[in-house]
Amino acid sequence: MRNVFLQNDLGSIGDFMNSFRYDIKDEFLKNSKLPDNYFTQKQEKEQVSFYSKFKKILSKITKGNWWDKTDFNDHLFMIGNWKMRPLYYNKKWAWDNYVDREAKIDGITFGTVSAYDLVKLHYPKTVEMLDKITDRYGDCINKATFSILTANGYISVHKGLENIHSEYIRCHIPIIIPEHKKDQLYLEVNADKVYWTETFGFDNQTYHTATNKTPYNRLVFMIDISRKALNMNKKEKVIAPFFTRLARIVFRKGVDLN
Repeated sequence: MRNVFLQNDLGSIGDFMNSFRYDIKDEFLKNSKLPDNYFTQKQEKEQVSFYSKFKKILSKITKGNWWDKTDFNDHLFMIGNWKMRPLYYNKKWAWDNYVDREAKIDGITFGTVSAYDLVKLHYPKTVEMLDKITDRYGDCINKATFSILTANGYISVHKGLENIHSEYIRCHIPIIIPEHKKDQLYLEVNADKVYWTETFGFDNQTYHTATNKTPYNRLVFMIDISRKALNMNKKEKVIAPFFTRLARIVFRKGVDLN
């Protein structure tokens, strides 16, 4: 059973999304509140003790709060080495922490300016891509967000908190990918490795990790698209998936997929 789908496997949607990668990059850099050198400045690796890591994870488990913080200056949500800037989240458009706002002139309310209109104003080509997908395939997108894996960052083994029925495939469009050796930057899914050299998708209900051993930040645009739109069958049930992955790692059964 496959867990990763390369650009060709995604069919025309894969090629279509990939064709927008440079427009998406331009719009992100134009609208981002991050420093101009955020993706070009070399970052030193921070030394964190095992005790500090363990204490932080234990706190997350006991409090049930997995987001480290929300930085309202750059509007990025953050979990450890993963930062996210959502435009469309759980089927709702998102713009700087509100959905709609009233437009008032001389104290008179004339209606609302929707979050969709604000996102479209700042990210017109990105919204064009999303709109064209939904125009053709219906209500098939659950989430669309910028995703940063920080320099020298590692996201430990996990699976998505949502999409518990594997209805959606998480697609990654590579936007800013630092120069690297092959073993420095990759997504590992059930012991197999896939690299950000093309647009690809994967089932985020499969246990996976992300690794960035370079001193530079990595940026992708992430879209959850329904299996129906991608013409993919429903995922088969897997027995003991965590230990299946562990066994594939121990016995070195994982392969490079691209």
